[in-house]
Amino acid sequence: MCFGVKKQSKAIILGEEIDPDNMPKLYRWAKENPETLERQLKSIADAWHEGSIRGAMLALESDLEHG
Repeated sequence: MCFGVKKQSKAIILGEEIDPDNMPKLYRWAKENPETLERQLKSIADAWHEGSIRGAMLALESDLEHG
């Protein structure tokens, strides 16, 4: 048991888990404004990833980290 370490819960958007350790930017967005993130992910998935929400999540997280 670890004391003093709070484990963050995963966020779920469009049926996909967002782990705060692997996708910190999307995690924060999911907690602050999930409706806007859902719209953005749907748009990216439809336009660039053949409807894949997971593909859109990976691309958007990368863009946010490096943009």
